[in-house]
Amino acid sequence: METIIVEPKSKSESEAILYFLKKIKVKANIYKEPTKKQVLKSIENGVKETSLYLKGKLKLKDAKNLLDEL
Repeated sequence: METIIVEPKSKSESEAILYFLKKIKVKANIYKEPTKKQVLKSIENGVKETSLYLKGKLKLKDAKNLLDEL
C-alpha cells in the first residue's frame, strides 16, 4: 500500500480527481489545511494553557501518562 499526495490547483481539478477515484473504487481521504485564523487560535490557546500552568492553576499530564492513553 502506498500513500499518494495530490495537490489540485482548483476546485474543478479536485472534483475531477475525486470523481475518477470514486469510479475506480479507490478510497480517498481529504485533508484540508488549517486556515491562518485556526493556526493563530491554536497558538493562542497554547499560550493561555502555559500561562495557567505557570500560575499553578492548571496541572499538566506527563508524557508517559499521555502516551498510555493512546
